[in-house]
Amino acid sequence: MKRVLLFVCVALMALPLVFANGSGEVKTVELAASTGGMSAGSPAGRAMATFADKVSELSEGSIEIKVFYDTTLGNASSMINGLQQGTVDIGVCGDAYYSGLVPEIQAFELPYIFESVEDARTSLAGEAGQYVFEKLEQKGIQPLVFWEIGFRQLTNNTRAVVEPADLKGVKLRCLPSTFQVKAWEYAGAIPVPMDVSELYSSLQQGVVDGQENPLSEIYTQGFHEVQKYISLTNHVYTPMLFSVGGQSWARLTVDQQQILKEAAMEAQAEVYRINDEENAALLQTLKDAGMEVEMNPDKEAFKELMQQSYTLFIEQYGDQIINMLSE
Repeated sequence: MKRVLLFVCVALMALPLVFANGSGEVKTVELAASTGGMSAGSPAGRAMATFADKVSELSEGSIEIKVFYDTTLGNASSMINGLQQGTVDIGVCGDAYYSGLVPEIQAFELPYIFESVEDARTSLAGEAGQYVFEKLEQKGIQPLVFWEIGFRQLTNNTRAVVEPADLKGVKLRCLPSTFQVKAWEYAGAIPVPMDVSELYSSLQQGVVDGQENPLSEIYTQGFHEVQKYISLTNHVYTPMLFSVGGQSWARLTVDQQQILKEAAMEAQAEVYRINDEENAALLQTLKDAGMEVEMNPDKEAFKELMQQSYTLFIEQYGDQIINMLSE
């Protein structure tokens, strides 16, 4: 069974951004929007449809976006490269994929760094988010706004997980980040960094025993079909970053830039709305599908062990961005 990537991405493939001919007549700009590994039914997939509609509305039809879902136009890694090289115009994906350019962005996914969804959204809209934006601008990428995948939950096929000791011997697919790997090692699991495109079949075949993702991804990716246990650990909040390639941004007029900014913000609100309204229903759906849910795992025990990864982060990148998040 074909499954889509965990990390959500959108790419407007580089097309000539020519907006008027010699007589001053405005041409329709056609942009291809790829959701990378994101399904049409996921929160971000649905928000991408909102983005395309809003761009059309604000531009009075002069900018047309055609959205391609799943991996039709590439994955998150290729998207980041394309943003820099000018072969991709616009993209949104999990922030971990930007860590090769701005390693400090990994602070946003340190375990238990955010107390709530509201805390995360407010913090990313503030000084720490701007710090990352400025770093990425220096790398040839123009960030516009954070979307979100949300708080991640733990699933596996070995046993119900209530406390870290229950992870002993569990091979757990985790995010491709040094600090994520170490956090799960501290918690007692055997972490296995893996592209999400390989995850469904790896769970099905027993290559890994478990994984961790927000409820929306667990359901839309079909992981509930190949996983028995879920623990509501809320261990990491995963943002997505919506960006424009620097070369593409420079070719846009100020008005066109503003249209993309406003549409991206409108789509952010849609992602937030969907996640806020549907998480409770998704949990019931997963229960109805046969998953055994641990509602109250020992989060304090997980937090105590997994936060040891902060020391490693600070040793490499200092505590500046962490302090920004705690203000």
